[in-house]
Amino acid sequence: MYYNQKEIKKIILNQKSSIRNAIENMNKSGLKIVIVVNEKKSLSGIIVDGDIRRGLIKNLKLDSPIKNILSKNPKVIKEKINELDALEFMRSNNLIHLPLIDSKRIPSGLYTNIKIEISATNNNQFIIMAGGKGKRLYPITKNKPKALVKVYGKPMLEHIINNAKSCGFNNFTISIKHFGNKIKKYFQDGKKFDTKIDYITENKALGTAGSLHQFAKKKNQTVVVSNCDVISDLDYADVLRYHKKNNANATMVVMQHENTNPYGVVAAKGNKFLGYSEKPIKVERINAGIYVFETKIFKYIKRNKYLDMNIFFLSLLRLKKKIIVYPIYEKWQDFGQKK
Repeated sequence: MYYNQKEIKKIILNQKSSIRNAIENMNKSGLKIVIVVNEKKSLSGIIVDGDIRRGLIKNLKLDSPIKNILSKNPKVIKEKINELDALEFMRSNNLIHLPLIDSKRIPSGLYTNIKIEISATNNNQFIIMAGGKGKRLYPITKNKPKALVKVYGKPMLEHIINNAKSCGFNNFTISIKHFGNKIKKYFQDGKKFDTKIDYITENKALGTAGSLHQFAKKKNQTVVVSNCDVISDLDYADVLRYHKKNNANATMVVMQHENTNPYGVVAAKGNKFLGYSEKPIKVERINAGIYVFETKIFKYIKRNKYLDMNIFFLSLLRLKKKIIVYPIYEKWQDFGQKK
C-alpha cells in the first residue's frame, strides 16, 4: 500500500520527541512506523516496533529522546515506483516499510507491506486461565465468574478470544472452576465465535499455573497462555514469533511501569554528600499476565497441585531454563480489580 505526503504527516515526528510520543503515534496510526525528521524536516531515520521494544528492554525511560532508539540509515527510495515494484523491493530486502524521499531528503511518501502472519499460528493452542473466584471483584463475581464480567459491552474473556482470533489463533482451551458451567454455557464449543474451544475443569483450585500440567504430555508444542482478566491490543502472534526466534522455554509479556518519587533523593556514602536527584523516576517491569511456553516444561508442574505462575517461573529459573521477557507498549488493561 502507498501513502502520499499528506497521509504520512501523521507519522512524522521531530527528532527531539520522546519515546512516549513515538509509542502514542504508533498506537494511533497502526502503521507500525514513525518517520523522524530534523529541524529542516529532512529524514533523520525511522522507528519501528522492534526499535521501541529494544529500548524498553534496555530500561530506557519513556521520556527519553527518540534518538536513543532511532534507526539512522533505513533503506529508502528517491523516485516514486509502482506498488508491485515496491512490494518486490521490500520482499527482497525483508522490509515492511519503504520511505520515499525527495532530493532534499524530505519524506514524500511511504510504501508498506503490513500483514499479520497467521499461517504459523493456526495450530498453536491458546490457553486461557479462567478458574479463579475473582475475589478482588466481589460482589460483582458473587453470582458469575470473572471471565464473564462485561467490559466495553462484552465479557472480558470474549475480548481476549476475539483479539487472539484476529491474530490467527483458532484453537482455544479454557481452564475453568468457579462457575465454570456458566462459561461453558456461554462459549460452548466455540462455533458461534468461529473457533474451536475445549475446557480443562479443575476439581480443586489449582492457581494460575497448576492446570497446565494437562499439557505435559504434548511435549513438542508451543502454546500461548493468558489470564482471563487482561485485555490488550497486543499482537499475540508476534509474541509467539519472538519466543521461537529466541529459542526460549518460556516467555513472559511485561509492561513497563514508571514510578516517580515525589521527593528529592540524596546520594551519600556515610556522612559524605555525593549528589542529589530531584524526583527521580524508577523504571520497573510488571507481569502482564500473558505468556508463551514450550509444553515440555509442564512436566515440572505436579498433577492436581496448586501452583501460581510467579512460583512456576522461579522454579524454571532454578532449573536454568531459558526464560525471556517481551516488553509491550500497546494498550493493556488489568480488569482483575474493581477500580
